[in-house]
Amino acid sequence: MCVFGAMLTPTPPRTDCTKVTCDVENNQPSLDFVLSSINETYNLRANNRRELDTWVPLLRGAIKASLSAADYNEQYKELLYKGQMFVKHHHDPVGRFNLSNKDNHRLIRVSPDGQRVMWHKAGKTDVYCDSIDLNTVVAINPGYTTLVFKQTGKKGMERNCFSIISSDRSLDLEAPSSEIARKWIEGLRALLKYGHILTPSELRAEDARNEAKVAREEVRKKKALGKHEDNRAKLRAARERANHMQKR
Repeated sequence: MCVFGAMLTPTPPRTDCTKVTCDVENNQPSLDFVLSSINETYNLRANNRRELDTWVPLLRGAIKASLSAADYNEQYKELLYKGQMFVKHHHDPVGRFNLSNKDNHRLIRVSPDGQRVMWHKAGKTDVYCDSIDLNTVVAINPGYTTLVFKQTGKKGMERNCFSIISSDRSLDLEAPSSEIARKWIEGLRALLKYGHILTPSELRAEDARNEAKVAREEVRKKKALGKHEDNRAKLRAARERANHMQKR
């Protein structure tokens, strides 16, 4: 049991919360309530009736307003996979925060397998810079919440900015507009909620399977090319024999 306001921590981004039940609604003199998801149940207790009456409606409102899987697939999935140009805030290798570099625009997108957030150099989608495994992402924070943004954030642009926070780093992005930032925040949170995100060991196994598949395809192509070249050689030899017979 967690005492609300003292030990309660934010719901993990992958938790698919579905409902809030409260004993007081059943005429029970209790400050306990239950936050339920498909796979987990959180037993919580408010410090007083005022907290209970405040937070239960707020939690229910948040659950009702959250994106459904259908909303994500229809409105956000293509957006995330296609990608968007952002200004990437960063610091240099010696720790000095820097946004003066002209080479700070990046194409941000979700990898085709849905397991990573990747970024590429502007105008060079074939130039891969780096990525963050979605399995390590713990939060999608709007505004200036990271040390990078607190050093580089520009006045009046906070609504255009958000950070993808992983267990060991952050990706700090400035969108062209607050609306684009909002859509990406909602879309990434929904991806964490509904996407089939693999654990590191599962991801390594999947990568190994994909590499093996690519290797098999290369072998198949080489065999097909060899067979094609062999057939062409046989055809040339047959034509040469036919020409030789005609000359005789």
